[in-house]
Amino acid sequence: MKKLAVLISNKGTGTNLQAIIDGVNSGKIQAQIITVISDTEDALGLSRARKHKLPIKIVPKKEKLLSVLKKINPDYICLAGWKQIILDEVIDNFSNRILNTHPGIIPDTMDGIVKNPDGTNGLWNKGKMTEKAMQNFLDRKATYGGCTNHFLSHEFDFGPVLGRCFEKIKKGDTVDSLYTRLKIKENKLYVDVLAKLCSPREAGKEEGLNILVIGSNGREHALAVSYAKSKRVKKVIMTPGNGLTDFVNKKIKNYPNVSMMDFERIVDVCKKEKIDFIDVAQDDIIAAGFVDKFNKLGIAAFGPSQKAAQIEWDKEWARNFMKKYQLPIPKFRTFNDKKEAIKYVESLPPQVLYVKASGLAAGKGAIRAENKKQAIEAIDSMSQFGKSGETFLIEEALVGEEFSLFAICDGGDYKIVSWAQDHKTVFDNDRGPNTGGMGCVAPASVVNKKVLKESEEKILKPFVKGMQKEGRMYCGVIYFGGMLTQNGVKIIEFNARWGDPEAEVILPGIKTDFLNIVEAVLLGKLKKLKVELDKKIRISVAGCSRGYPGDYSKVKGKEIFGLPKAMKLSGITIFGAGIKRKDGRFFANGGRIFHLVAEGKDIIEARKKAYQAMKLISIEGDNLHYRKDIGWRDMERL
Repeated sequence: MKKLAVLISNKGTGTNLQAIIDGVNSGKIQAQIITVISDTEDALGLSRARKHKLPIKIVPKKEKLLSVLKKINPDYICLAGWKQIILDEVIDNFSNRILNTHPGIIPDTMDGIVKNPDGTNGLWNKGKMTEKAMQNFLDRKATYGGCTNHFLSHEFDFGPVLGRCFEKIKKGDTVDSLYTRLKIKENKLYVDVLAKLCSPREAGKEEGLNILVIGSNGREHALAVSYAKSKRVKKVIMTPGNGLTDFVNKKIKNYPNVSMMDFERIVDVCKKEKIDFIDVAQDDIIAAGFVDKFNKLGIAAFGPSQKAAQIEWDKEWARNFMKKYQLPIPKFRTFNDKKEAIKYVESLPPQVLYVKASGLAAGKGAIRAENKKQAIEAIDSMSQFGKSGETFLIEEALVGEEFSLFAICDGGDYKIVSWAQDHKTVFDNDRGPNTGGMGCVAPASVVNKKVLKESEEKILKPFVKGMQKEGRMYCGVIYFGGMLTQNGVKIIEFNARWGDPEAEVILPGIKTDFLNIVEAVLLGKLKKLKVELDKKIRISVAGCSRGYPGDYSKVKGKEIFGLPKAMKLSGITIFGAGIKRKDGRFFANGGRIFHLVAEGKDIIEARKKAYQAMKLISIEGDNLHYRKDIGWRDMERL
């Protein structure tokens, strides 16, 4: 049974509250009112609540509302005359769970118009409340008044519409006469909407959901496959997807001509495909605030807000945040003047350093410098990253073994999902420049119970609490790149999404319905969810264009052979990235072309399967490059 919290104030008369109470008592609304919240002691609705022996809470300050709601965790929050502004943090934590009734006709889109029953344009009455809204109906000589029940969004007096009602305006109507008649319909509408929302669906007859995953790389492909596994999902749309995403799985459909950065066209796809939910999975679109933008339009989106994701897209801010909350990090300094940075490097004793672009740089913005000469060259190279490199950091190089740890967070609670070990450099034996990732193993054997405990106590817990204190409730996937040093675990970086290629080896091992995990985050119910993993070891090997991460332009358009044959092998999955398909043939279209994932009972079996499968694949002109030593550390630990 659903749980309701009804919010009232001394501005209303309590009729909507009474309608909801009557709807619950009659059984029409299959829910329980767990709390009536008022911002004052003199609200008229409180007498109705007391009469029906409902729990009451007085919350006079809007800043306190979130903590109260999180404690009771209702399924739906019903605004019934509540006069305070609902803060963004409340909307973020209870996305598509806060109902409001607006005395006007809200359209489905910002530029839309709703027609009255007689074909005239309905009045939105945006920004007008109660009596002022009724007066506007009369002043504008509208033929109908009306109200809209909707989910609250960041956009004022807007959000996903749940229902509308209309009342014909009569000759001689006054504000009071019109409002009296409309109130009766408004109360009924509230009950009808809640009855529909709280009605349990018949087993086996739940209508399938339509999911949108934004992106085209292996991470997004792995996510699409994870959603498609759910029996509750009807179809998965990808914008733009790649040549492999829709090749095998018939639930997945690409929109190849829609760029992942084209927000307006993605919104059009949402309307056309009747999307229920969006996974904003890629770092650039998270940094661009797509989660916030979708939420403002009333479209449910999974991922952190732009403010929360600053932990990834702004390394300067992130390091200062970590320093403030005493998280274990290397020594660092920030610069935006190359001359000052060079002076600083020259003043240091001989040591290995990292020069890092503060902004996003496709995984290539961290440059290792073995000596001062290389450090100065790295400083000069920050210009190649454009705006992302205008501010940069110089950090001491940590000594130890790297790993990536992944958790999901709903703003208050978190759960560790798994951990992996990426192989960043382009050549075997960890040589050459950094890439987006050449291969991965999960779960990586470098992480044991001691490392997990230390990571939780010294990193994850203070991270979540720190973000709460900063007013940046973190909801989504969080992963930190860690370094296991002689002095314990240190933080290399935080990222605000699944890793790539880590997602490809972690997501297939999750046994829990992935949609249930995401819903638990959105509904703030992560604490009650159990995330189950299988016992398999997985290894991924990135198939790349020769020349990557440098110039690989000569490989673009070259044909790829052997992919279907490799995919038929037992325990092998291939996730696409920079790849195109035409007439059943595959062609190179990027640096990292695909990620071949093999699973086994142990690292030996998984590794053997992976490299046997890779031998079946080639690119014309001998242009396929991949590392031959993925998982070598796990092998050494056997």
